[in-house]
Amino acid sequence: RAVGWRHAHEGGRASTMATTTGAKPAFVLRWAEWQREGDIASICALVRELAEFEKELHSVKLTPDQMREDLKAGHFVCLLATKEGDAAEAVGMALCHTRYSTWDGLCMHLEDLYVKTECRGQGLGRLLIEACVKYTQLQGLRRLCWEVLDWNADAIAFYRGLGAELLETWRCVRLSGDNLAHFPFRNEQALSQLQL
Repeated sequence: RAVGWRHAHEGGRASTMATTTGAKPAFVLRWAEWQREGDIASICALVRELAEFEKELHSVKLTPDQMREDLKAGHFVCLLATKEGDAAEAVGMALCHTRYSTWDGLCMHLEDLYVKTECRGQGLGRLLIEACVKYTQLQGLRRLCWEVLDWNADAIAFYRGLGAELLETWRCVRLSGDNLAHFPFRNEQALSQLQL
């Protein structure tokens, strides 16, 4: 199956669209835009579906307004996938942002990859990953990384099939919610001298 790239300029910003061709259903990828009607709502709906699949719907706190402001500020990029001929309904997405590695420099992080249930097994997940890989390469970055839940055997098999390395000995660590808001600082005096 071939993936074709088409470049256009919309509002002074380069916009890339990808289409699939072949025996399987055709999908179209395009970059989400903060000012485009429906894009933020589509991303939020897909994020909620993914969170529900991951049994974490209660953890989604981000509002559409905050997401719009973050996309406008360039804090992330998001590819939206639609079925060819039906640009209204997003059926998948890949949301990425940069992060920094002291080993590799600037890297791309794939925060969310999601394909609606009815579109799985048709090559769309592969298309979205390929688009993320191509975008990472074009940005001159040396790493594309993401996380996968340890119980999501289908996703793990899919990623291994792509040649992705699963880092079994590394754990994800984070502070959030009350643990972040009420962190027990022990060095307030030293921190007060910094210009943070």
